[in-house]
Amino acid sequence: MRKIAFIASNEFVPWGGSEYLWAGAAEKLARRGVQVFVSVKDWGEPVKQVEQLRAAGCRIFLRPKAGLARRAIRKLPFWREYIRSHVKKIGAGADLVVVSQGSLADGMPWLEAAYSAGFKYSLICEGVAEVWWPGDEAVDTLARTYESARGAFFVSRLNIDLARQQLATPLLHARVIRNPFNVRYDACPAWPSNGQAELSLAFVGRLDPGGKGHDILLQVLSLPHWRERDLVVSLSGNGSNERSLRRMVEHAKLKSIRFAGFSENIEQIWANHHALILPSRYEGMPLVLVEAMLCGRPAIITDVGGARELVRDGVNGFLAKAPTVELLDEAMNRAWENRHRLKEMGEQAAIDVRKFVSPDPVEDFVRELLALVDSPCPAEHPAQRHTMEART
Repeated sequence: MRKIAFIASNEFVPWGGSEYLWAGAAEKLARRGVQVFVSVKDWGEPVKQVEQLRAAGCRIFLRPKAGLARRAIRKLPFWREYIRSHVKKIGAGADLVVVSQGSLADGMPWLEAAYSAGFKYSLICEGVAEVWWPGDEAVDTLARTYESARGAFFVSRLNIDLARQQLATPLLHARVIRNPFNVRYDACPAWPSNGQAELSLAFVGRLDPGGKGHDILLQVLSLPHWRERDLVVSLSGNGSNERSLRRMVEHAKLKSIRFAGFSENIEQIWANHHALILPSRYEGMPLVLVEAMLCGRPAIITDVGGARELVRDGVNGFLAKAPTVELLDEAMNRAWENRHRLKEMGEQAAIDVRKFVSPDPVEDFVRELLALVDSPCPAEHPAQRHTMEART
């Protein structure tokens, strides 16, 4: 029986956007009879998505909470030893160990442990950004463990290029994967009427100004020409900065902002809005961009992460060259001047995105993993050679 072990390095929130790909693959593999081990942090109470994996037949290993600050505890010898023993335990006899990360270095201790144990392993990196630059104490380990991975999966080509630059290594096994989305592949919500305003934009994402750039948008909307326009922007999402954002909106006396809250019905969001606005400071490949385009909506988005791989400026959306007030204002002005074309641009976006993403990205990833399981593993690492010999 094949065995694949998944290690989710996320230690920030019980469940996040970076979890859906590995979890979807783990569930599919378990339901097909593959022995699947899953390592996740113990949050003190059941996590719905983890329990779903358990019900599908995955064996769940809960890691204890760190009692000290995360950075401090990782430097302690007993914690490093725990990570090594934990990886050896769940990876014993595995055909492949998969380490999932939200960013470039989230899973470094787990990657290092898998490498040292001689396991055949792969990794997922959901985001790379200039603001997350690894320090000298980490870059050698990251370069070695990334290069030794049998597959290094990223969500955009630009993220691969940036990782190569940050780690100064060619990443010979790097490849692009797609995340699962939360709309139907054939979604086609009707174009909205002007019930809200002449132009209705949806800002879909967590309420996190530092990453998503809400503050940049609010400064643009505070400019005199935007105050005079018939515009509504709905903030669709939740997060730890909702109260501060409400204060910012109130302080700026903005009447164009609506707090719409979190919604699982993404198609309904696009039934009520003409376009996506996303002034992020960094991204991997924004899932909300893929979903908006699948629903036939153009985007006004900053040129970060994989945005330019999907958005053709002036054709199926508008690119702001950088996350600044001036450049976002310029892109939004072009969208306003072309508001009569937005439906046509959305139709083009719907065509373009279906050339980019398949109906089932999780199934695509499962095939990638099974190909790695079946591929020969060169015994270059002494520990890897020892493991291979033990299996034969």
